[in-house]
Amino acid sequence: YASVAAIIAGTTIVSVGKKSSACDGVVGGMQSRLQAQCRARNAEPKPYDMMFWTNLFMALTAVAFAVVLGEFTTGIQFCIENPVILEKIVKFSVCSAIGQSFIFYTIANFDPLVCTTVTTTRKVFSVLLSIFLNGHAVSTEGWVGIGLASAGILSELFKPPKKHHGKKA
Repeated sequence: YASVAAIIAGTTIVSVGKKSSACDGVVGGMQSRLQAQCRARNAEPKPYDMMFWTNLFMALTAVAFAVVLGEFTTGIQFCIENPVILEKIVKFSVCSAIGQSFIFYTIANFDPLVCTTVTTTRKVFSVLLSIFLNGHAVSTEGWVGIGLASAGILSELFKPPKKHHGKKA
């Protein structure tokens, strides 16, 4: 847990103002509890079931917020007036579904903390790639975050493997 906390904290420092890394940690804990409850009932969590229910509740939440904020009809009207956007929405949705398939497979077959580590590691490497390819400047605080996240990733790499409860991949 300390390694994952270091990775999440480091990534959060690098991307100040972006709460997705902190949310990864919270959601990971909730998914661990869900897996434990499923196994207590002798039910194996299936990736596409988890993906379906997560996306259903996310869609319902998004619609509720859009209605409450008065943006629902405006959004529908925008899509009707700009049909080109629908093609882009469909493409984005397909790409998202493919990415989510890998994420939910990892969650269902390994510990959600493994998924958090993998996705956060990807974020760290994306930041580093952007820095080196595009010449972006990074503050001292940003480098501290990258160092902390990298230390967490390295500690994960060098710890002994842990048996997981899922099926063999």
